[in-house]
Amino acid sequence: MFLLPSWFSPTSSLRAAFHRARGAKIHPTAEIGYFVILDNLYPELITIEEGATVAARSTILAHDEAEAYAQGGGQVLKPIRIGKDAFVGVHSVVLPGASIGDRAIVGAGSVVTKEVPPGARVAGVPARDIPRESPGVESERGAP
Repeated sequence: MFLLPSWFSPTSSLRAAFHRARGAKIHPTAEIGYFVILDNLYPELITIEEGATVAARSTILAHDEAEAYAQGGGQVLKPIRIGKDAFVGVHSVVLPGASIGDRAIVGAGSVVTKEVPPGARVAGVPARDIPRESPGVESERGAP
């Protein structure tokens, strides 16, 4: 009942409220983008802390049933934490048991499979640490 409004509501605060109604633990100052999927079976295992942003079309999974379907094994069920002021870029995937530290940045389209330390910048598939630009070196955007 709350799933579709959590995807399509016009404001981040409404989207977060509907995800909270589903059981996810989302701080009132967290931002949730359009079409964000917070585990459809176990949203209560997801915590998104103060000031964190999860950008549009990202998927946060607390469970994985691949082995159960393909090999007759069990499911993986692990909590997810997205820390204070962390940023998860558009179209990223956070897998069961991964955590994103305070003020960490996950680049667009990344797949997070493990812990991202506080203040880290990661990107890629799987997400890996990316170096910061050296002081005095122009970024790809160039000088203003």
